[in-house]
Amino acid sequence: MILLMVAVMALVGLALVNFGSAVGPDAVPGKPASRTVAGSRLFMLLPDGTVEITDAWARRVYRWDGQQWLQVEVGHAATSPGEMQ
Repeated sequence: MILLMVAVMALVGLALVNFGSAVGPDAVPGKPASRTVAGSRLFMLLPDGTVEITDAWARRVYRWDGQQWLQVEVGHAATSPGEMQ
């Protein structure tokens, strides 16, 4: 009986921890929006088998040669990272 009561209390505590918050941590007002580096990059698989990675500073195209990724093309953005705020 005691073990059953402990198990029920543990489940109630777990439910309160998981579902006790009214809003998620990302929806809290006043919290500054932050983006991770990986979230600000765009990965695109092109039809010719190359991969394009675009971020705020450059556009890079890579090709797989069977053993490693080779950088085929680099295009830099109009603004440098120092100019971005």
